Amino acid sequence: MKSLQIQTSWQPALLAKEIFRLERQGRFEESRAALADLWPDMAELPQIEGLEARDAAEIFLRCGSLIGFLGQNKQVLNAQEISKNLLTEARTRLVDLGEASKIAESENYLSMAYWRTGELNEAESWIEEALFHDLSEGCDTRLYSHVIKNLILLSQENYKQICSNFYALEDVFLKFGDDFLLGNLYNNFGVAANELGNISTALPVLELGRDYFLKAGHKPYAAAAENNLSQLYKTERRFGMAHDAINRATKLFKQIKDRTRTGFSLDTKAQIYFAEAKYKQALEIVGEAIKILAKGENAIYLVETLLTKAKTLLHLDDFSAATLSLIDAVDIARVQAGEEFAKHLIREFEIALNEKNSPKPTTPVTDNASNSSRDLKLVLPPSISHYEDYQGVWINNSHLENIGLKPGSLAIVVKETLSRGDLAAICEIENDAVSCGFYDADFGIVCLEGVNSEPQLFDDKKVNILGKIVGFCNSQADIDGNMIVETINA
Repeated sequence: MKSLQIQTSWQPALLAKEIFRLERQGRFEESRAALADLWPDMAELPQIEGLEARDAAEIFLRCGSLIGFLGQNKQVLNAQEISKNLLTEARTRLVDLGEASKIAESENYLSMAYWRTGELNEAESWIEEALFHDLSEGCDTRLYSHVIKNLILLSQENYKQICSNFYALEDVFLKFGDDFLLGNLYNNFGVAANELGNISTALPVLELGRDYFLKAGHKPYAAAAENNLSQLYKTERRFGMAHDAINRATKLFKQIKDRTRTGFSLDTKAQIYFAEAKYKQALEIVGEAIKILAKGENAIYLVETLLTKAKTLLHLDDFSAATLSLIDAVDIARVQAGEEFAKHLIREFEIALNEKNSPKPTTPVTDNASNSSRDLKLVLPPSISHYEDYQGVWINNSHLENIGLKPGSLAIVVKETLSRGDLAAICEIENDAVSCGFYDADFGIVCLEGVNSEPQLFDDKKVNILGKIVGFCNSQADIDGNMIVETINA
């Protein structure tokens, strides 16, 4: 049998299908080898002389897609500009051929190329172009457009829209999508749910996304899912599990020689150390991450890592160096991602500065901590001071902000019989994750609702009811170590 390289000159259509198959498995170096005959120099145009118009356009498309992925992973110089040029040429040829699905596919990859360089406005414009075409809802290209749209929304921190998209699209993806597409759908939704504080929703979804990537054989994305799981464990303050997950991710990224994601996984490692208040370790690790990411073209990853460094330096009392790191991040963001993203970085820095300058309790209150084991002094208002048996739990989920329970607040929970509509806290037996919301229960199902949010449903045999929430405080102690509790404004 002839090798694939020998066949390329004779069967470009079959070659294109093979390159697409390898792309869906993250096997970009093998794709590069398979294209070597038609594309010996990635800095030049592929050699399409003698090919039919349709085949030539497809080769431009596959080369443009490949250099985008390979360039990010291997930090190939000017890879995204080369990708944009090849994809633009592919699109022009496909427009002449009138193939809507292929035109949309080229626009998908153009959007990805602009996203990698942090040009979010351009990325959004191209994905809207792709979604504008009249394609069937189950078309692979259309499903991938939704995946890329959610990726852009993640960078824009529009997490609620991602969740809305997920609920609208899950059935379509399950019916028509392959393992690669399903992995992306669940992974992006899991990240968004985690950012919104919906831990009990995010954890199984992120694990499902990782498992789909493993079934697809896509090692880079499976490792990225481990990175996302480590972020979730960090949020829950399960630091041992967070370090284990990110170590697995980094090891796998190094095995497949994905330099960019290796760098970004090190940023995650630094964030875990930061959350543990191990600032010297965080600074050391984030420095390694920046050295790697500065050599690549993914501006979003780099500016987020520079922000991590700035926050860390704040807590090491090096305000000058922290400011310089922020300026570096803002300068890159302003050029690549636009003024709004630059302003977002500044707001994040301001939040970190305010947190750093705010008084902190000398002893943290942990989930399920009883009153007798607490060293902190909680000052209760008269309306709830009669309770003798209470505990404090940290609020992780959102959608309760308008009654004072924002993520990071401390909820005061008492043992009291719950009625429908009471504000309650529950703990999942399997992983000790705590969730809060307005309580309801029937037919063996416990339901917690937030304000203007999707309800969370739990098997009543798999949760412990911690009790009724009667107050909250903002987790900050005064000079005497007192934490002032406020009543719920429900």
